[in-house]
Formats: sequence, C-alpha cells, structure tokens
Amino acid sequence: MPLSSTPYGYLFENWAKTERTLLTEASWPAREREVVATVRRVRTAGRRLKVVGGAHSWSDAALPSYHGMSLDRLAGPVSIDRHSGEVTVWAGTRLYALNTLLAEHGLAMPVLGSVDQQSVAGAISTGTHGSAPRLGNLASLVTRLRMVLPDGEVVQVDGDRTPELFQAARVGLGALGVITQVTFRCVPAFHLEEESYPLSFDEALRALPELLDREEFVKLWWLPYTDQVQVFCYRRTQQDSTFRPIRRWLDERVLNGVVFSAVLRVGEAKPEWIPALNRAVGSIYFRPSRQVARSDQSFHIAMPPIHDETEAAIPVEQTGTALRWLREFLEGQGLAVNFVVEVRFGAGDDAWLSPAYGRATCFLGAYIAASRDRDRFFQGFEERMLSLGGRPHWGKFFRVQGSGIRRLYPRFDDFAALRASLDPEGLLLNPFLERIFLEDGRSTTIPGGRATLTRP
Repeated sequence: MPLSSTPYGYLFENWAKTERTLLTEASWPAREREVVATVRRVRTAGRRLKVVGGAHSWSDAALPSYHGMSLDRLAGPVSIDRHSGEVTVWAGTRLYALNTLLAEHGLAMPVLGSVDQQSVAGAISTGTHGSAPRLGNLASLVTRLRMVLPDGEVVQVDGDRTPELFQAARVGLGALGVITQVTFRCVPAFHLEEESYPLSFDEALRALPELLDREEFVKLWWLPYTDQVQVFCYRRTQQDSTFRPIRRWLDERVLNGVVFSAVLRVGEAKPEWIPALNRAVGSIYFRPSRQVARSDQSFHIAMPPIHDETEAAIPVEQTGTALRWLREFLEGQGLAVNFVVEVRFGAGDDAWLSPAYGRATCFLGAYIAASRDRDRFFQGFEERMLSLGGRPHWGKFFRVQGSGIRRLYPRFDDFAALRASLDPEGLLLNPFLERIFLEDGRSTTIPGGRATLTRP
C-alpha cells in the first residue's frame, strides 16, 4: 500500500520508490460522506489534501504535502449494465479488480495499459493509456464521474450537464476535486491472439505505417545497442485461451524478479558491458511467439523489476524521426541504457490535459534501471521530444513546468482558470501541481482562460 501508518506518522511511498514522505495526517474513507467530511475539515483547517491512488508512478504527482487520502476502502462495483456496457465503480477500485469484475459479467475494457495496479481514478487522472492506434486512453472511455469539489459539494460530471468540467476532470491530475465514482463504457468480453516477432530496426520503421493501418492493437520494443525491434500485434479471436497463470507467475517472479534483475545489477556494476548484455538479452527473448488469452491478460505484462521511466506523447508522424534520433543519441553520447524503449500508439481525444489531446499520438517510453547515466539520458530525451511537440506523461519523470507546460496544451489556460475557480485556497495543491500551475507563487492563468463550472 502506498499509504501506511507508522509509529512516527503516516508514510507515503510510490511504487518506483522515487518519492517518499512522512505525513501528519492520513485517512482511508470507506463512504463518500466520509470523503466530504474530511475535505471540509482539512479545508477549514487551512491545510492541504492529496488523494494518493495506487501511486504506481515515478513523478511526484501523488505526493501529499500534509493530509494523504487513500481510497482503497472506497472500492468495488456501483452498477453494471450489460445492455449498454456502462459500468460504474468506486474510484479506489484497482484495475485488476475491475478486470475480474468485468470478466464475471461477460464484459471488458476496450483497451488497457501494461500494468493493472493503478486505481481507476488515478489511471484516468494521469492519462494512462494502452496501445491502439484507433482507440483513446482510459480517460476517453469515461462517460460519467462523481466528484467531491474542494468546498465539499458533491457533483455529477458528464458531457451534457457539466461539459467543461467533464473535459477537464477526466485527466484532472487530482487538481479539481476528489473523484469518488467512475463510469466506463465497456464492451463484450473478447480474446486476443498475441503474435510477436523481431524485425531489424530499419525494417520495423518501414513496416510501421502498414502496422498502424492494419492492426487494432500494436506496440514495439527496442533494446538500445541492438538492431532488433520486437513487434507485438494483438488480434481478436474466437480461439480458446492458452494463458497459464503459472507461466505469468514464473515470468514475473523468476524471469523478471531473479534473472533480469541479476542482469541489471551486472550492468549497474559494469556499465561498459551493457551493449553486450542487451544484445545477449535480445538474442534470447526477441523471438517469434504466440499466445491466446482474455483481453486484459493479453494487454498486461509480467511486472518488471523496479526501474525509472520517462515518456513523451509525440505526433504519430514523428515516430520514425524520434526513434532514429534516439538511436544516434544513445550511441553518440555513449550512454549506458539497460532497458527497452517502448513504442505505443493512441487516437487523439478531447480531455484538456490529455497528452493525446487533439492528435493521433505515439507514446515513446524511455526506460532505464539504476544507472549513472539516467539524468543525462532523460534530460536529452525530454529536450528533443519537446522540440517535436512531445507532451510528458504526468505519472513519469519530466522537468518541464509552468509556461513550458502551458505551450503544449491548447486548453491549458482554461484548465488553470477552472482549477483556480474551484480551489482558490489551494486545498488540492501539492509540489507537483504547484510547478505546473504556479510560477513564483502566482497562478499561470492568463487572460483568455475562460472556463467556469456550470452547475446543473
């Protein structure tokens, strides 16, 4: 759990163990009225409150500065409509629990990300996504929200009654209120056949336009200092599942937890060996394979060892340019990068702070385990991706802030104006949000920010 009680206070720690703090106050509400009461009490005291979700993050997006609120007890189903496919759950529900619930009712999420440890509210609030060129991120599947605003009022949020709040709150960074319920648009359950195979780096880039046109679900992995790219395609099928839980357990606990972790430790001790280690890993694991599984079991991967991640959402047409630059950058700078580069895709959407706002997107993930070169790698990557119009993943490492963030989002000032109108006292601010929305203690909102909350 990211939030726990200790003899000295309440400890918050995120999954990546990059953020940790000891808090004076914490709460685990089990009912919405308890959320309301806590919000009002903390606001009256002039303190700050932050909902931590599953804290499956690398950035300090979920880092509380005074009162940490976990919604782990505010979890489970509210309503399930198999006819319409709309499913409402409490906001603290973890994705793995949602997937199990949906499967029991013959339903599924249309698309999912690679891991299932996040809370549903945290996943949508940070723009969590999968890899489907014609489907959006998880927030784009939301049809309704229920929120406790900073003044303690409970509101229903949807595109008809509160259109601007709906467009803002789906990827709201926890800055607008405490989400208590999320309603998703789901689909009938389906199986996927996962086919993966290696291509050379140049072959993969040449094949990419056809892959994006042909495949419903597709992603790429490239190991730096190798010439191989592993292509993963997922196709709907009526075939029986070949998924074996014991194999997933072995992949997670033995292959990733023991073997891959040992390789990473060797690379940390001997960074000059990393190119050879990567080539060895690629020659062993970048091979043709096939399996059939329930959709959520296909989308999710065995949990990897702890590592660091940054990610840029770039215009999809910049994918080849970005990957070629990245190969040249790593080799030219002699950086020791010991993890895959992940290439995923998504449709554009209309959530104001979604990294995929308004455009078809390539999500280019740059990952690294413990390494002396992490900061140089991430800084160079971010600078180049920003020059290509890249937007950072809210839950991963990034440095750009304030006015640098503003220029990336056409509706940023509208979001900032709405945030300031809903939370003028800064109840929901934390250091992360301050860097985005405040400059020298002043709001980044400028004339032209016009969003207001229209109450039904």
